[in-house]
Amino acid sequence: MKKLTIIALGLLTFTMQGCDFLDRDAEDIIESGKFFENAQANALEQYCNDFYPKLFYGHGAPNGYNSMLETEWDCDNIYPWNKNNVSFGHHVAPNNASGSDWSWSNIRACNEFLMNYTKSPVADNVKQRYAGEILFFKCLDYFNKVITYGDVPWYETALTTSDTEELYKGRDSRTVVMKHVLDDINQAIQWLPKKTVVYRVSRDAALALKARMCLFEGTYRRYHGIEGDTEFLQAAYDAAGELMKEEYGYSLYEGTSKATAYHELFVQENYNNNPEVILSKEYDPSLNKGNNVSRQIRKGENNQLMGMSRDCANDYLKIDGTPFDPTSATIASEELENRDPRLLQTIATPYDGPYTYYLGGERSAISNLIAGATHSSTGYAIAKFYTDNDYVEAHGKGTTDAILFRFGEILLIRAEAGAELGKDPELDKTVNALRRRVGFNVALTSSPANDPLLAAKHPNVNGNNANLIREIRRERRVELFGEGLRRDDLMRWKCGQRLVAPRAGMPLYTDVYSAADIATLKDEAGVFGDNTLDVYGNRNIAPAVFDEEKHYLFSLPLNEIALNPNLKPNNPGWGE
Repeated sequence: MKKLTIIALGLLTFTMQGCDFLDRDAEDIIESGKFFENAQANALEQYCNDFYPKLFYGHGAPNGYNSMLETEWDCDNIYPWNKNNVSFGHHVAPNNASGSDWSWSNIRACNEFLMNYTKSPVADNVKQRYAGEILFFKCLDYFNKVITYGDVPWYETALTTSDTEELYKGRDSRTVVMKHVLDDINQAIQWLPKKTVVYRVSRDAALALKARMCLFEGTYRRYHGIEGDTEFLQAAYDAAGELMKEEYGYSLYEGTSKATAYHELFVQENYNNNPEVILSKEYDPSLNKGNNVSRQIRKGENNQLMGMSRDCANDYLKIDGTPFDPTSATIASEELENRDPRLLQTIATPYDGPYTYYLGGERSAISNLIAGATHSSTGYAIAKFYTDNDYVEAHGKGTTDAILFRFGEILLIRAEAGAELGKDPELDKTVNALRRRVGFNVALTSSPANDPLLAAKHPNVNGNNANLIREIRRERRVELFGEGLRRDDLMRWKCGQRLVAPRAGMPLYTDVYSAADIATLKDEAGVFGDNTLDVYGNRNIAPAVFDEEKHYLFSLPLNEIALNPNLKPNNPGWGE
């Protein structure tokens, strides 16, 4: 696989934070004008390449962890063995910006390029193509900041030590910031070429980012009472609709069969010829750039053990399209079989058969409590992203590339934005197409029946389309499981109370566990009254909390507020 060449741009990307920045002399800064005056196309490309590893997470940094799956430890989809402080509401205000989204080096480097790229001697269309990439990255970074903090400072220029007023400015409102972001992504779409290779930012990727950002912002504003929701929902609907046009050539990946298509989509070494993938991140262990995702899923060592939550498993419909009754199953097969086929292409069954993946009929529960049971903290052992080809004892040997944007998500954006706007969600082309891919041939209609359990999870949806909106949200949870979007969804829907629901795993089925196993689990882990595993029950963990006034946003780093009092007030509930 071709890999992006990355050059060091440290002198161009120094941070704008605190004393470290203010202590620098202007002479320490690279003479960017001279760089751009001589920059040919390959130099402009290499400048852009520096952002790919910084802003695209995928299956984590080469040879590392922090995959998309781990991103969902902070919501209600996946429970890790050790409690996640964010999902429990136990996180505290950080003292400094280290490891947080309050870092401005990428924004400064983007602005440096945008201020100087026209000096390059190459043709205008070449310069604009790379300026489009830079605008994409600037929008992505700002989007992450708005998700995390809400209001943030907007910067148009690469600040220097003499720009004291701008360095010490306060936060701009999210409405101001996202208006700039929308303008910038529209410019990026205009300048970028259509996709030619899947690992490079393209017009298609910029449209996908626009659709994702605008759906988030539109629904966040709608459910949090902020003006301007319709504009962003319309932009999301239109961007998704543009990518659905035949001229872009996207379709859902069909795989070798409906029984395997969904699982096969996520375990490929190269997505260049995949009709569904808009943008991906590449891994290659031969270049010391492998990943650990299959190893992490199967081995579960070093506190990497995880499993799907019972709450998530319950959201998968029965094969006849009706909601699953969690009280109806007395053995594991009654729960796992005859469901939406994506369930057993996302998790592994403990029975021998085609959907065991790495389990091969083994039990699947907390491995350090039950001898011989491996691969899960909940009993619902994750299979999505796992492939035997990538499982080895050594670290960093995974070859599976990571999908960053795909057509399946675009279809769900079109459906949700349409339903929110009261426009045609094109269900046959969107939700029902995703179902047909896996042989789930029950169509979602525009007027679905009310599901009381689903309505209780999404209580603040109103209007004639309420049931449809809820069903599209269910579909989104199922289709996009483990892709790192679930917490953002809960935050934009104002459904943070889902994070205080009981953290249950699989029931202690007697066809899976022996009497001795069940006794051990009850004693050392915990069991709820309905016989489901209480994942954190006997570990003296404080109850989960979600403060509606506080936890939809994170605290700014406290030392940044101390250095710049104009950043006050901090987000509600976090103090100064």
